[in-house]
Amino acid sequence: MRKVPARGMSGERQAAPGVRESQTVPSREHEISEPHARIPDVVPASWLDRFLVALVDLPLASGERAVVEAMVDALSSILPGYAVAACFAPEPGAGRREQLVVKRLPEGCVETLGGMDPTRVFPWMAQEHVAAVKGSTAGSTLHVASDEDPLDREGSPAVHLVDRAADALGRALAHSRQLGLVSGAQRDARVFEERMIQADKLATFGQIAAGVVHELNNPLTSIVAYSDYLIRKAVARGPAASPEDGDDVERLRRISESANRMLRFTRDLVHYARPSGSVAGPVVLHGVIDQAVAFCEHVLAAASMRVEKRYGPDVMAVRGVGEQLVQVFVNLLTNSCQAAAADGALVVVTTSLDVAERRVTIQVEDNGSGIKPEHAGEVFAPFFTTKGDHHGTGLGLSIVKSIVESHEGDIRVVSEPGRGACFFVDLPAWQRG
Repeated sequence: MRKVPARGMSGERQAAPGVRESQTVPSREHEISEPHARIPDVVPASWLDRFLVALVDLPLASGERAVVEAMVDALSSILPGYAVAACFAPEPGAGRREQLVVKRLPEGCVETLGGMDPTRVFPWMAQEHVAAVKGSTAGSTLHVASDEDPLDREGSPAVHLVDRAADALGRALAHSRQLGLVSGAQRDARVFEERMIQADKLATFGQIAAGVVHELNNPLTSIVAYSDYLIRKAVARGPAASPEDGDDVERLRRISESANRMLRFTRDLVHYARPSGSVAGPVVLHGVIDQAVAFCEHVLAAASMRVEKRYGPDVMAVRGVGEQLVQVFVNLLTNSCQAAAADGALVVVTTSLDVAERRVTIQVEDNGSGIKPEHAGEVFAPFFTTKGDHHGTGLGLSIVKSIVESHEGDIRVVSEPGRGACFFVDLPAWQRG
């Protein structure tokens, strides 16, 4: 270990014992960096200790506002005789545009009006020092004010402490934003995973249901065949021998009609559940809508919703894939049922043809709860839902938009909260090539 050369009374460097004057160890003062302002000589050690504890305890994970408030509270506690404040400008996209002001007054101090200086938070106090928060949004500042301390940069311990606090706050806010981004990404990933699991469950359930429906076709076919046979047999015998015989034939007809209706529904449902072809062709639009209404019959009944069809007389066919278009209107009708009014629930389906543009417009309008303005731009986004964690996947309208756009169409929504919503679907009309 090298010995440090001793200095004489005159202050001049003396050669170490055994070392000639020409061999005096060279000075290394040029390697020593300039120290910062001598905080320990200006700021009391007790203030620094409490300030360090406050820095460690800053709630970085609770957001920028919580960090700012904690810093102001800490400075107010360390400087009880001073007024302390922060003017905090949140980052763009943080949900707030206005500046946030956090103020703490010393005990017994009363806020009064006075002064018009926009840079001051405490205009009624004699002195105020403003420190810019470095590394934060432009305009963020820390303030300390006093009626007794001149708050000069050289001799005021409070000024030195607040300046260092402003630097520390800028770093703390940057770390808080990073933590917010990470936690937000983790939360979004968790929600995405939960919804994908739910979507997979629904897909699996759909496959099982399709299998069950397929198995129902055999007994339904038997019911239809035997009821038709009994009706033909009864008719072949001639006029009914008694009123009871006529009633039996009518009951058989009702059995046959109900079984046929169930059979058509199950066959259509199985056909709908199969992967659809990707080749577009002429699709009878009104038949597609009728089929969608039939599929949604139980949902409409549960919501006590009435369907009114206002079909344009000149609307015939559109260009598309039938199964996919059925899904569009199933989703739109289901969406209307979920927002149905408590009394007099109604959904009106209107079709019209723009001959000049060769485009068909379908309006699905309900008188339900409508869409809030802040949600209007998000309803078609994947996984967006207002129904809660256990109701829906948030994929319905996103799938609708995807199908409509794949048909070279367009979809939009007009809504007023409390007065229902109207979805407009534009599709190309069928034209022979």
